[in-house]
Amino acid sequence: MAQSRIETVDPTIGRHDLDGILKRDGCVIVADAIDHAAIDSLLGDLKPYLQQKSCGEGDFVGYHTKRLHSLFGKSKAIPDFIVHEKVLEIMDLTLGPWCDSYQLNSNSITAIGPDETPQPLHRDDLLYPLAHPSERNACCTAFWALTDFTEENGATRLIPGSHLWDDERVPQNEETVPAVMSKGSFCVFLGGTYHGGGRNVTSDEWRIAMFAGYALGWLRQEQNWYLSLTADEVRQMPEVLARLLGFNLHKPFLGWVQDFQDPYDIIHGYRELSSGGSDLFADGAERPIQGGKVKVA
Repeated sequence: MAQSRIETVDPTIGRHDLDGILKRDGCVIVADAIDHAAIDSLLGDLKPYLQQKSCGEGDFVGYHTKRLHSLFGKSKAIPDFIVHEKVLEIMDLTLGPWCDSYQLNSNSITAIGPDETPQPLHRDDLLYPLAHPSERNACCTAFWALTDFTEENGATRLIPGSHLWDDERVPQNEETVPAVMSKGSFCVFLGGTYHGGGRNVTSDEWRIAMFAGYALGWLRQEQNWYLSLTADEVRQMPEVLARLLGFNLHKPFLGWVQDFQDPYDIIHGYRELSSGGSDLFADGAERPIQGGKVKVA
């Protein structure tokens, strides 16, 4: 029997308690994590793009749902959500043990309009041919409520505990629980947790969310940031954000450019042939192996 609710916690919750909830349920709602002024500023920036955007043309993307991508060029407020302290704390817990560094997998706005039908249930780690269940998480998602999420306006539906299911079990709509939460909250769920957008039965409400997915640094990202952003745009970003986008070296040796250089150095002006290269070992390692903090499974 699936759980009847998704646990909601305060942003001050400690790491130990968060870790326990996520390992048990595969999802949690963090209430009121960002102020409404930041959201209103973001929505103001995005309004002309949402007005211009057409709805989707498929069961998965929806027929009454608008989706926006390439958000960094549409609003300067995006980093406030992507590098939010509590979100990164959760990614440290869920992804940190399995990689030298994790990365932003994808980022988009999902606006579910009136008359939308439920999205097919799925797992976000479906991109990767990895078996379930597994102690290791391939990815983890934070879903920000930019408007109130209600059962009537299409709140994302999840099946708590489904990250522990094998690959043979098929999810059923009656097993889902709506992620009912207030504007400014976010729902985070592991890559193996079944979920899907909800049915919007209202006549005039748009349920708007920001999707921010994160993945292990040694997996290919779902969204190709290297064609989505210019070098100038990346140079102007805080280092933590640029590295999250993948302009980063995952030690040992994964993702180097030119003379065994960190991509972040290339963006900031490194010239080819100015170095003979160096050993790109993991921190603390004296040979080419995974770092001591990385679990190998």
